Amino acid sequence: LTRSTAAILSQYAEWLAATTVGNYALFGGGVSSSTSYSYRVDAYNTSLTKSTVESLSVARANLAATTVGSYALFGGGHYFTDSYVHTSTVDAYNTSLTRSIPTVLSVGRRELAATTVGEYALFGGGVNGYGTNNNLSTVDAYNTGLTRSIPTALSVGRVRLAATTVGSYALFGGGYGTGYSAIVDAYTA
Repeated sequence: LTRSTAAILSQYAEWLAATTVGNYALFGGGVSSSTSYSYRVDAYNTSLTKSTVESLSVARANLAATTVGSYALFGGGHYFTDSYVHTSTVDAYNTSLTRSIPTVLSVGRRELAATTVGEYALFGGGVNGYGTNNNLSTVDAYNTGLTRSIPTALSVGRVRLAATTVGSYALFGGGYGTGYSAIVDAYTA
């Protein structure tokens, strides 16, 4: 656990997402000011050499990322034009870092969470609009062929939740629904 410093990202950003695919770690999207949303995706190989790959199809922040099979997926998020736009776009990068665009999420949203269990990438929760009435319980699943399905929803719609995987369970925990949440929803493949 010796720390070193890799080359800086190609753009200053917060609210970006990261995941790995093959021999690459990918950082994508984000925002560097109230109206400067990023399309950029930076890739770091196992020697920490940085390259900039094909951009996201939609510049956005507050997106989520995970990996399934040989694809890194970046889904959801929001950007600003005359008002905030919540996107349902999913960008997929294969192990050669070639981008494709699979079926969109069932609903555009930001501040969602993502993880992978078995052969499924799961994107859950988030918000589409403003106020607790817009917090979502929706879960979208992508298999290794990038086919989307919609499993049972989260037990409570919530935003700013966290997701991870342990053994054969994908867990979505915490967040904010009508108040702060301690709920953990578990999915098996």
